[in-house]
Order: sequence, then C-alpha cells, then structure tokens
Amino acid sequence: MRHRVVIWLFVSGILLSVFGYSAAWIDWVQDYRTGMYASHPLEAILETSAIALYTFLGARFIFSRIRFF
Repeated sequence: MRHRVVIWLFVSGILLSVFGYSAAWIDWVQDYRTGMYASHPLEAILETSAIALYTFLGARFIFSRIRFF
C-alpha cells in the first residue's frame, strides 16, 4: 500500500512538472507575440532565464542518466 502512494506521488509530481513547464512556454510565447517584453525587459530576462535554466538542468539530468554511446 505504501508503495502505491509513493508511486502515485511520483507520477503526480512528474505530471505537474510537465504541465508547469508547458504553461511557462505557452506564457512566454504569448508574451513575446504580444510585445509585452518590449515594455517589460526585466520580466523578459527573468522568464527567459528561468525557462533556459530549467531546460538546461533537465537535459543535463537526462544525459547523465542515459548513455547513448
């Protein structure tokens, strides 16, 4: 029973993370298309840096766990 709870929490965490990451990208694209970053450069820097950092750390994690060659 305890194993199921841990697996359920793990899968839920993964799904919430993917949802949050996707929502951040959608928000970034919408803000870019509407030109909001032209009037709010600090927000552009912060949001872009957060997405880039999260992407970099995710790729680094995946490549450290998976050996392609």
